[in-house]
Amino acid sequence: MSTKSKPATLQDVALLAGVSGMTVSRALSKPDMVSQRTREKVEQAVRELGYVPNLAASQLVTGRSGIIGALITTITNPILATTIEVLQQGLARAGFHLLIGETRFSQEEEGKLLRAFLGRQLDGLILAYGYHAPETLELLQATDIPLIELWDLPEGEVPRQPVGQVVGFSNWAAGAAAGRHLVECGYRRPAFFGFDDERENLRFEGFRQAVQEGLGIEPLRLNTSPVPHIDDGVEVIQRFARGEIDCDGAFFTNDMPAIGALFTCQRLGIRVPDQLGICGFGDLPIARVATPSLTSVRIPAERVANATVDLLCQRIRGDQQWDALVDVGSELVARESTALRR
Repeated sequence: MSTKSKPATLQDVALLAGVSGMTVSRALSKPDMVSQRTREKVEQAVRELGYVPNLAASQLVTGRSGIIGALITTITNPILATTIEVLQQGLARAGFHLLIGETRFSQEEEGKLLRAFLGRQLDGLILAYGYHAPETLELLQATDIPLIELWDLPEGEVPRQPVGQVVGFSNWAAGAAAGRHLVECGYRRPAFFGFDDERENLRFEGFRQAVQEGLGIEPLRLNTSPVPHIDDGVEVIQRFARGEIDCDGAFFTNDMPAIGALFTCQRLGIRVPDQLGICGFGDLPIARVATPSLTSVRIPAERVANATVDLLCQRIRGDQQWDALVDVGSELVARESTALRR
């Protein structure tokens, strides 16, 4: 004979916690709607009984899965890691669970993950990249779930058409700020180091215009790997030391290769900012404590995440008025790696 006990039910939790079944359901699905004391009693009962909610049954009753999907380009990017953390916390407070998929900047992988996610009856979808393969775009346009694209505002000569709401910043403006800063600091041969894709092409266009307006020259551009890595910066400085790259100011479109470049300059005896000015993108914590400290373009990751949670909750509640686009902006933070040249 089996000695296994029957799984605990919602009513078992309600009885142990001394509340109604409806209160238990509310405490688990919408914790903000019950008092902290009630929530703690329910959570204690859940732990003691080992209760696992039947999500399928709940979905039949409420019409919701309680799951928000997020397709992220790479979880190794510290900016995105911060965004994911704040998203998860905010969605949890609203009673949702976050399901994460990593595309590694592959449109093919994005399409596969999207099909898998849509089969789970999501309540909402977050995309951390605004450029999609045609077949993926068709899937996204056909879905009726709330959808938010992060990071990339629609811009350029022919702006892309968003498939949902957008929370992000201008890549063009971020690149222009970096180029303008290097010129104003006295660098006369600025260079751009980033991947060749839609968003970084926009950053380059902004960078190029700022350099052309300030110096009347075409800036050097060299492409790095699609997933930013510290080794990208190491390779750039090794080539710079061999005389293969002619520049006196460098804008890296991610702080990780910028830090790799900074450390390699120190190892090879290249003086920063005198011989080479270095600017990054993302303003990671290491940028502030590096020696010399790293100039970087700051993106407000927490603001992006919080705005996304607010918009998703508005849409899921069925609010009739909501913002189609939220521009969180960006800010160039000047530090020692690009000090003014005399």
